[in-house]
Amino acid sequence: MPHLTSIITFALIAVGMVVTPGPNMIYLVSRSISQGPAAGLISLGGVALGFVFYMLSAALGITAFLFAVPFAYDALRLVGAAYLAWLAWNALKPGVGPPFRSAISQKMGRANSSLWVW
Repeated sequence: MPHLTSIITFALIAVGMVVTPGPNMIYLVSRSISQGPAAGLISLGGVALGFVFYMLSAALGITAFLFAVPFAYDALRLVGAAYLAWLAWNALKPGVGPPFRSAISQKMGRANSSLWVW
């Protein structure tokens, strides 16, 4: 069982990651402003899930495993790159619109909002 000081240190670092502003905060604010509160809440759920994943990875020692086994790190990198390529393909393939319409385009209609949403 971990010592109380280790648990308190772990909790303080986790709170520090959540409280400090950074790219996640910019992402959440811009998404909420441009696409409305529902899209902002969905994004907040994704960011929170990412923080939970980071914390579980640190707690379970997965990072140490990835450093100890180079093949596992390379496999994780390749799977991540393939996932990003798949996301890029789905975003750029012809005939597919954006996954979320902005709040402006929902209020004004698609034709009138083309100047506002790029």
